[in-house]
Amino acid sequence: MPSHQEDSKRRILVIDDNRAIHEDFRKIFNSSVQGESALLDAEAALFGDAPAEVARATIQIDSAYQGVEGLELVCRARAGNQPYTVAFVDVRMPPGMDGVETTARIWEQDPDLQIVICTAYSDHSWQNVLDKLGRSDKLVILKKPFDNIEVLQLVEALSEKWRLAQDAKSRMSDLEEIVSRRTSELQASNSRLETINRQLSETTELANEMAAKALVANQAKSEFLANMSHEIRTPMNGILGMVELALDTELNSEQREYLSTVKLSADALLTVINDILDFSKIEAGKLDLEEIDFDLRVMLGNTLKPLALRAHEKGLELTGDIGESVPPILLGDPARLRQILVNLIGNALKFTESGEVAVSVEVAIQTNDAVDLHFRVRDTGIGIPAAKQQVIFEAFSQADGSTTRRYGGTGLGLTISSQLVDMMGGRIWVESEPGQGSTFHFTAQMGISTAPVEQISRDMEVRLAGLPVLIVDDNATNRRILEETVKRWGMKPTAVDGARAALTVLRQAVANKTTFPLILIDCMMPEVDGFTLAEEMQQDPVIAQATVMMLSSANQSGDAARCRDLGIAAYVVKPVQRPELLQAIVKVLGVSMVRPSEPVPVAPQLPVENEPRLRILLAEDNAINQTVATRILAKRGHTVHVAVNGREALRALEAHSFDVVLMDVQMPEMSGFEATTAIRNAERGTTRHMPIIAMTAHAMKGDRERCIEVGMDGYITKPIQVQQLWDELYAVLPALQEARVADAVDSLNQMVSGHLRPHSPVHRVETAAD
Repeated sequence: MPSHQEDSKRRILVIDDNRAIHEDFRKIFNSSVQGESALLDAEAALFGDAPAEVARATIQIDSAYQGVEGLELVCRARAGNQPYTVAFVDVRMPPGMDGVETTARIWEQDPDLQIVICTAYSDHSWQNVLDKLGRSDKLVILKKPFDNIEVLQLVEALSEKWRLAQDAKSRMSDLEEIVSRRTSELQASNSRLETINRQLSETTELANEMAAKALVANQAKSEFLANMSHEIRTPMNGILGMVELALDTELNSEQREYLSTVKLSADALLTVINDILDFSKIEAGKLDLEEIDFDLRVMLGNTLKPLALRAHEKGLELTGDIGESVPPILLGDPARLRQILVNLIGNALKFTESGEVAVSVEVAIQTNDAVDLHFRVRDTGIGIPAAKQQVIFEAFSQADGSTTRRYGGTGLGLTISSQLVDMMGGRIWVESEPGQGSTFHFTAQMGISTAPVEQISRDMEVRLAGLPVLIVDDNATNRRILEETVKRWGMKPTAVDGARAALTVLRQAVANKTTFPLILIDCMMPEVDGFTLAEEMQQDPVIAQATVMMLSSANQSGDAARCRDLGIAAYVVKPVQRPELLQAIVKVLGVSMVRPSEPVPVAPQLPVENEPRLRILLAEDNAINQTVATRILAKRGHTVHVAVNGREALRALEAHSFDVVLMDVQMPEMSGFEATTAIRNAERGTTRHMPIIAMTAHAMKGDRERCIEVGMDGYITKPIQVQQLWDELYAVLPALQEARVADAVDSLNQMVSGHLRPHSPVHRVETAAD
């Protein structure tokens, strides 16, 4: 058992004219010491230990019967360096000084003494005592008769307080000595600091000079980046544009092979250039994020479509799944989010030889107006060693130096993605094992848009509720996504992993006198593919009554005709967007989406034959770019007039009538900015407005905004992306918009007017991005 020790002897003075009081105090303190000893003996007996050696607290009680006598004892004790710790002083002690006066006189001699004024009377109120003695933390009043425990606790507390105060005093001299020594040291340090401050002042002045030079250098870097972007993109536009035009002509196989190789190389070069320019823009602080409304499901679908062709070429499955809790319309930068996904999915496809690449999105945290999304890109590729999993996010780094030669790339994709994720308030990391594949994670903060959500899908889901559907796909991820998707619409899915299992389920359903009105079949399956399964189903007249939709990532020529021959109702290119699949199912089943009296345009890709023919003014000084743009537009039936600079463009507008102007920004004599300003000044005060679209190699931060500020209506960058060109034309020209909506309404009215028959034309469901 632990031993109990006392650090010092307690000396207590009792000043009271009643001798019985003195005896009471002695009894209280003697019983305390005896009780402590008995308690320790009991503990030893209980736990079987020998009684501990106890350094017992010693309490010395001195008595005085009048105030003067008590004052003398205090003075002698202090002179002998054995001061009292506590004095119990009676208030009424006739004749002579009372307790209050005695206390005041004692404090004149020993201001540290703790005093307990004891009284059984009320003739001295606490306020009177304070008025005479002043407020002090060394003064306590105790009412008679005493409570033994109260007295003991009071002595213990006051004695400890006195001891601590004495310890503090004894250390003051040490502290003063330390302070004196430290003061000398500080004076020496101050002298050294003054020298350092002078050096810092000189260094700061030098740093300011260097910062000014860095600012000038950064401005020069930004100007260099802008010029480099223009100088690189302009010839690249010519290369890519002319190659694409050449590929659209009649070529022999050898010529087509050569040009296709040129286009692949040019595309790869453009990717490298874009990576380097993006990295440089981020480093120079020239890249900002937009905040616009966008549909994540549509954006992800449009992102996966072109990548699905690359996946198919390697025999890979590419899937995308967005959680039901993800808000329908978000507020953020879809272009930069798409860039991150393309980088991660592209890497996954590059380093995966077999299996699948799966993309998923879930809600991590959501508030009323914002959401943190958690994206995953999982592959079954070569994996990344643990030691390399952080290095890959550094600039110009890959997991293995040899992969630069084997797989290509700048090593900037993950660095750019990491910086973009950071700008979106998220983080990016990877989980991977060599040979087991990798999962790249990233989070991003998005706003939740208040834009209205289309309600047609909800109406369609209600009409599909309870409908049985058979899903046939060898890929487990695809099956899971399709199952969860159709369940959200209230349908009842049965999923199998191949043709043989599908036939078994279908025949069992016939035996049970049940049917599957709809069957979703994956085209590319091992052993027995989707087309072969459809042929076998057609041989059974009962099974052949079901509506079949073929899902394929191949999109090969001849598939539509083959579907038509086999009575397949629709051919859907994977990865399938949820709205796209829903509309396709509704279409093939003949389920009415909306009442015929309420047609809703769905904005399909506008067929060339329905597109209005435009008169277009092209202001472009580069001869190759003139040829590329002119031939792209002429192939769609549009008439193009070329002006080699802004001044010529103004003269052309005065002499001829045009529907739209495609305006290069950097031209001799008069730039595109100057020409646009002149056009808008001429229109001021009139109802005229000429649509102007910037078509420029300037792709740095602020370039688009500058174009819009001077009065341009749209903006596209070089090399020209054909679909981007059409999208900008649709956006700024009312005639194109009206034609597009009219075509959409006609298509929708035809869709809801009747039902499909077994051998009716096959519906090919593809997005505008294709």
